[in-house]
Amino acid sequence: MKKYVVIAVLIIALALVAYLTFVIAAIKIIIGSIFLGIMAIAILALWIMWKVNDD
Repeated sequence: MKKYVVIAVLIIALALVAYLTFVIAAIKIIIGSIFLGIMAIAILALWIMWKVNDD
């Protein structure tokens, strides 16, 4: 019986670590996508400012 409890605790710990890893990776992907979008908008604004002449 003790062996099954240890196996169950290990499986629960493994599932928890896998879940937290997935959540942290998803948060990093979301933050990276937001920063990538901000960078693309900044480059687009810079390109538009460069193309418009102030003559």
